[in-house]
Amino acid sequence: MTIHVRAYAKLNLSLRVVNRRDDGFHEILSDVQTIDLADRLSFDVGGEGVRVENDLPIDGPDIAERAASALLRRKGVNGGVVIRVTKGIPAGAGLGGGSSDAAAVLAVLDRRMRPTLGRDVLCKIGAAIGSDVPLFLHGGRLRMGGRGECIERLSGIGARHFVVIVPPIHCDTAQIYARWDELADGESNRGAESPVLGENDLLQPALDVHPDLCSYNEAIGSAGGKFHGMSGSGSSFYAAFDDPQAAQHAYADLAKRLETAAIFLCRPTTEGHLEGEWT
Repeated sequence: MTIHVRAYAKLNLSLRVVNRRDDGFHEILSDVQTIDLADRLSFDVGGEGVRVENDLPIDGPDIAERAASALLRRKGVNGGVVIRVTKGIPAGAGLGGGSSDAAAVLAVLDRRMRPTLGRDVLCKIGAAIGSDVPLFLHGGRLRMGGRGECIERLSGIGARHFVVIVPPIHCDTAQIYARWDELADGESNRGAESPVLGENDLLQPALDVHPDLCSYNEAIGSAGGKFHGMSGSGSSFYAAFDDPQAAQHAYADLAKRLETAAIFLCRPTTEGHLEGEWT
């Protein structure tokens, strides 16, 4: 039987870079919301080995393949699976598509292959694969700390509707953080104080590295949202709305003005993925 799953994207509703650690990684404090923009995965469990078919060209092992292989090793089983990934989340946009795929793989295969490990163990496996993987094993509105492995569930939602702009620009996370290091000399002036919705410490580094993002940043700022910002290390921008008609109007206006960008109208989700048939 083929298993079908939607793996949702995320928005960083705020992002504070706390510091650069001695190992080269950065500690952050970020409020995050999963949204219904999704990749679609299908699983056929059985046989031996792991095979992943992805409609994006990938150099080296796909992150979904790495997740499946890591889970099978941890369980100590010789089972196999074929995973097909149909991308709906733009890559290189700070929306977490690859990490979401990995989290969905861990969760689905854990339920289908004994022994069941549970979410806490899956989060440890996921954190070794990618910093954002644990957040998708929880889903909803969260606060992330550390490298992303420290997860706290937040009550309520930051907004009921989001308009998301994805420019035709791919942001390399390592390059954006390297620019932050240059600007901040490895230290945040604000430390670990509570982040403010819409603020993102990586915005200026991203604009420095990719000046063409400035026009998209200005466009999202004029959309009329209750708050707006950049997700992750870019290149996507979002505006948050409570009123669906205001969100629809902003979506239509931005779609006319930004012909080279992909524009999405999204809703928040309470989970990082959803299992079930899709069309």
